[in-house]
Amino acid sequence: MANKPLTLSQINSRMEALETELNLLKAEVQKLNPKTTYVNPYRQEKLETKPVPLSVEADASSAGKPGFFSKWESFLGENLFIKLGLLTMLLGAIWFLNLAFEEYWINESVRIWLGILFGIVLFLQGTRLLRNWPLIGPSLVGTGASLTFTSYFLGYFAYDLYSMELAFVGLVLLSLLTVTFAFLFSSEVIFGFGILGAFLVPTLLSTGENSYQFLFIYLLLWNLVFLAISPRTKWRITPLILLAGNHLMFGGWAYDKLEVSTWQIPLFFQVSIFLIYLVREHILVPRQTQKDTILSTITVGLSLFFVYLQGYYISSVFFIGYQNALLIGLVVIYFSFLLNTWEKNRKRNVQDSLFTSTNGLVGLLFLLVTLVNGFEGKSLSFVVLTFAILLSAVGARAGIAALYTSALLFWFVGIFNLIAANRWPGEDGYFLFNGYFLLFLFASILLFLLSRMGKGILHVSEIYKWSAFPVLLIGSWLDVYYHIPEPYLLLGYTSFLAGYGLIFTLISFIRPNADLRKIGLACLSLVVVKLYLYDFWNMGTLARILAGFGLGAALVFTGIIYNRSKKNNSQTKDQI
Repeated sequence: MANKPLTLSQINSRMEALETELNLLKAEVQKLNPKTTYVNPYRQEKLETKPVPLSVEADASSAGKPGFFSKWESFLGENLFIKLGLLTMLLGAIWFLNLAFEEYWINESVRIWLGILFGIVLFLQGTRLLRNWPLIGPSLVGTGASLTFTSYFLGYFAYDLYSMELAFVGLVLLSLLTVTFAFLFSSEVIFGFGILGAFLVPTLLSTGENSYQFLFIYLLLWNLVFLAISPRTKWRITPLILLAGNHLMFGGWAYDKLEVSTWQIPLFFQVSIFLIYLVREHILVPRQTQKDTILSTITVGLSLFFVYLQGYYISSVFFIGYQNALLIGLVVIYFSFLLNTWEKNRKRNVQDSLFTSTNGLVGLLFLLVTLVNGFEGKSLSFVVLTFAILLSAVGARAGIAALYTSALLFWFVGIFNLIAANRWPGEDGYFLFNGYFLLFLFASILLFLLSRMGKGILHVSEIYKWSAFPVLLIGSWLDVYYHIPEPYLLLGYTSFLAGYGLIFTLISFIRPNADLRKIGLACLSLVVVKLYLYDFWNMGTLARILAGFGLGAALVFTGIIYNRSKKNNSQTKDQI
């Protein structure tokens, strides 16, 4: 028999009984654990299922994305103010000490030891804050190291409290200690303070003697220390600072002392620094992000720039005859590292591709500069065009767009040198049968063939294709200029333009090719404009007669070809 439905009063009475029993259980639980707070399950369910307003959700989502003001507030409040505050405190301390020194409140030795002690306190306090306060800690350590360094140096420089040898050892040990702390705590800021002190030591303690052997070995050892810690630290800003520091030190020395020194140690130092940074960027420190790639590319490019510049300077003073061999050797070393990186990363990501492509362009630029500096005249054109052909062919065959594109610069320099530098006499060979016209003809054919080889590299192959005919036309006009008598020069220029237009038009109709037809039509259009606007008014009588008959016949013949082609096309369409 089915149960009878409960009435409303019965339901209420049962709910009250359950609630009374639940309260009794609650009291028993609280007796066992007084700290437990009872939560009504019904109330909890209501709280959990309560919908969250959309505005609250929007606020929560926007809170995770700091705005422009928040970024600036963080930069100013958490970073800049701390550093400026520490700098201000340091200035205040310096002014106070200056006053104390002027009034002679503190004697010489106490002054130095106070500075050293205060610097050590700041240094140690900074190391305690490195983990939890990453912005304050390095600044305190650097400030403490700088104060200790300065105080110790002044003890030698201002008060002669100890010898120069002891000052050198103390300053070097302090720099080494700072660099060690930077390595242990992976702090690039602290390393900057330490390496700055290390580079200042030989300058501050210099006696004016030309001890360049010691100077360059000293600097080289610090660069080797940096190379040794690079696999763990992977810093990106420090290499740029170190490179600049190395070459500022070298440049300052070389300005006065290079000519009275030997070349072996300076050149050894430059090449060693070059190799250190190539090894670091190509082998020891991989690139993970786009920022890493950009900074690494700048580092490698600067290393080549500096060693190239200093190598040029050294060779200009000591062995000008072997200068190009040295510069080409440096570029070859650069490319050997680059090719090794490219071989190891055939299945490379975007970052590696950007790194190799950009550095390849930089290396090719320096190679071109070396060739222009080392050759002239016919030999320069031959060498540069040879490199242009090789780079274009390799880039097209391997599908390396950067190499294929950069070869255009070599083509431009080589052809420009043919035009501007190689002024050949008129008796050199015969008209159209001489070496220089054949060079232009050969270059034009190669540009067209290379455009076919690199047709997979869009846009760039089009530049090759449309450069081929202008090169041929310029070579033809130059041959006219050097082999045709002056009264017939205009006729010669226009005749070549008309002849090429007629040839390309005929070929385009025999073997249909829209590009050749465009070139032919453009040439013939220029012939018409040139004839009626300039040539007829500046030619001699005989030249006008020849132009009128010869060029006019060429234009009529071309028009007949166009009409016959159009008629054949219309008949073909009617038959279809």
